This record gives sequence, structure tokens and C-alpha cells, in this order.
Amino acid sequence: MHRKPVIEKRIKREKERRTDEIIQAARKVILKKNFAGATMDDIAAEAGITKPTIYQYFSTKDELFVSMVEPLIESLAVKLELIRTNLESKNYTSGKDIVSDVFNVYYGTFEQDPDLFRLFNIFLQVGIVQKLNKDAARTIKKWGGKCFTEGNSIVNFAITQGFFREAEIHHTTDFVWGSFWGIVQVEQNKWGREGISSFLKPVLQYTENLLITALVIK
Repeated sequence: MHRKPVIEKRIKREKERRTDEIIQAARKVILKKNFAGATMDDIAAEAGITKPTIYQYFSTKDELFVSMVEPLIESLAVKLELIRTNLESKNYTSGKDIVSDVFNVYYGTFEQDPDLFRLFNIFLQVGIVQKLNKDAARTIKKWGGKCFTEGNSIVNFAITQGFFREAEIHHTTDFVWGSFWGIVQVEQNKWGREGISSFLKPVLQYTENLLITALVIK
């Protein structure tokens, strides 16, 4: 009677271990060959398993790819939500702190796993999400949409509470998103090697200061 829970836990651990092995193999292959160039055969070879085994865990390459980048987008959304709830609770006293916290959320997410950002960058390419199957695209749009919804709410609260000047809310959110990820992409590409570019933080700080000058009243 007592063996069943033990067996179930062992099966669960084995499934989690194998899932992680497949994801790590997929990361290596996609970082080397890009999403379009990577095949399930390549990923299976990297993981040291058969392709049918992969399909026991992931029904499509799209599903596998989304499983890699979803944690990053979800993490961004949750952290932005925290900034928004702090604004709602009127815990901020400075617009500069709001801008800094948003940039720190973005940079902290990138710094935690730069290679995952490189995978996420694929989604920033025009038309990629539209090429995913419906379930995969739905997942990305869910968390991506939440990121933008939280961003819009942050700007709105900052304006209504007198921290920011009047501004077009959606344009401001898009500008912050595009500025950050665009600068990271440019600086990392210029860096051209492993690790984080030594120029990245200074350029992001410059961008943050420009935004503070443009938006912040108090």
C-alpha cells in the first residue's frame, strides 16, 4: 500500500528530469541553428534519445520552444504586476523610482539568463508568433499581453498620481519595451562573445535617464 506514492514520486521525478534534458538540448540546438533551422532530429541527437521519446513529452517543436521562453515572459509579467500593485497601493513617492524599477525588472530578467533572452529574441522577429501553432501562440500572447497590460497600467497610475507628465499610455509602454530589448540586442550583438556586454549597463542607464527627463514630474 505504501509503495504506490513512492513509485509515483519516482515517475514524476524521472519525467521532470527527462523534460529538463530535452529543454536543455533544444536550447543548445536552437541557439546554434535558430528556430527555423533546428529539427526534432537534431534535438533528439543532442539529448541522446530518440525522436519518438521527445514526442512523449512535447507534441510539437512549437510547444517545446514555448516551454523554454514562457518562464521568462511570465516572470516579466509577474514582476511588472508587483510594480503596478505597489502603485495602486500608493507606495511610491518618486516617478524616478518607478522608471528605475521597471528597467531593473527587465535587466534582472535578462541578466539571470542571457541565453534565454537570445531565444526570446526570436519572438521579437516579425511574424514568428503568427507561424506558431494555435496553442503555442495563445500561450505567448497570454503572457506577452499581460506584460503590456501591466505596463500600460503602470504608466496610467504614474500619470494620475502626478509622477509622470501626460503622455500617450500605449506609446509609452511600447517605447520602454522596444528601447530595452532593442538596446540589449544591439549591445550583445556588438559584444559578439559569451557573457554580458560591458557597454550594456551604461547605455541602459543613459536610456533610463532620458526617459526620466522626458516623463517624470516628481
